[in-house]
Amino acid sequence: MSSHLLDRALPTQLARSEQVIDCKVKFQDLGRITEVVESDLAALAAGEGSAKWRDAPVSIRLAFSFVQLPEAVPAVTGEVSTTLEAVCQRCLQTCSLPLKASLRYVLVPYKDRADTLDDYETWELTEKTVLPLEIVEEALLMAMPFPALHESTEQCGPFAQEFLPESAETVRPFADLKAQLDELK
Repeated sequence: MSSHLLDRALPTQLARSEQVIDCKVKFQDLGRITEVVESDLAALAAGEGSAKWRDAPVSIRLAFSFVQLPEAVPAVTGEVSTTLEAVCQRCLQTCSLPLKASLRYVLVPYKDRADTLDDYETWELTEKTVLPLEIVEEALLMAMPFPALHESTEQCGPFAQEFLPESAETVRPFADLKAQLDELK
């Protein structure tokens, strides 16, 4: 795993050095999201799941810089992508889902609550330092579909094809959260 993902650093230090993290890791290297997938797949009957999902590659590209708000504020942009193994909620069998997250965060201390630019979200720091791996894990967790479904019922097992309607949709409750919060202002 890229050591820069595991190095705690001051956001201003990362931005000043224009740190770029461009690497591939295994899914199992992402602790929190691995636990989520593991608990989901544990619901399957023994032998139905495969342990190969742990070795799935996760492509990570993060770039730290400053963005100009009233003053210069550290920011991170980038993209994370992988293939997620999940339990389809229609047929209760495993399905592989492409998972991609775009990151555009300003990094500010929790108490500062900076007014952000329209195309950046606020990542509130509870400590003085930031661990890039935590940002990656959180972005992937927020991008996970709810519920997980095969792309079509034809890919599902016989149970779903006989008993469930074909019109089930993937709900991503946090996909448009920033826009919803902006509407409340």
